[in-house]
Amino acid sequence: MKHRANYGGGASVTARVASRRGGVREPAIGRQPGERAVSNGRVFGFVIRFCVFWALALAIVSQAPIVEQWAVDATLAGVVLTLRLASVESLSTGNLFSSGGTGIEIVPDCTPLMPTLVFWAAVAAFPVPWRRRVPGLLVGGAAIWVFNLVRVLALFGVLVWMPQHFKFVHVYLWQTGTLLVVCALFVFWVRHQTARA
Repeated sequence: MKHRANYGGGASVTARVASRRGGVREPAIGRQPGERAVSNGRVFGFVIRFCVFWALALAIVSQAPIVEQWAVDATLAGVVLTLRLASVESLSTGNLFSSGGTGIEIVPDCTPLMPTLVFWAAVAAFPVPWRRRVPGLLVGGAAIWVFNLVRVLALFGVLVWMPQHFKFVHVYLWQTGTLLVVCALFVFWVRHQTARA
């Protein structure tokens, strides 16, 4: 059966709808033949590029331990600087920082290195010109590093005031929060790119 609708200005749209008796359904209005195949191809290409970039990032980190140590040092320096700006006395020795008799050791898992690399791999794999990817890489990376600084300071607070909850907050809440932040930043960036297209 045919349905004819007038949407003003004399323009009309005709769509063929399958009848309950087994008529033929035509493609939905606005979708071109082969559009789904193109979309699936783009998604597949994105996934392949993401996996390649992620594998390269892992290879670099595994072959250059200095990268992880730099991330540990940078995280430690950011935490100590923030505490000092807040007029909180703190000490750092090696990878450990302490304040008021409570200390936390910063290890590679405490740094935003891996979340940043995941975000960078996703942005680098997205099919837009590089001049539009670079701001996303920089701003998104900075946002993840700031988030991680807040995370470490919040964990320090939990260790001081609620040490019995430290493991739960560290392992479950903040790791889940980090994953959500990385995904949200990427989705926000993608929406911004598609809005500009």
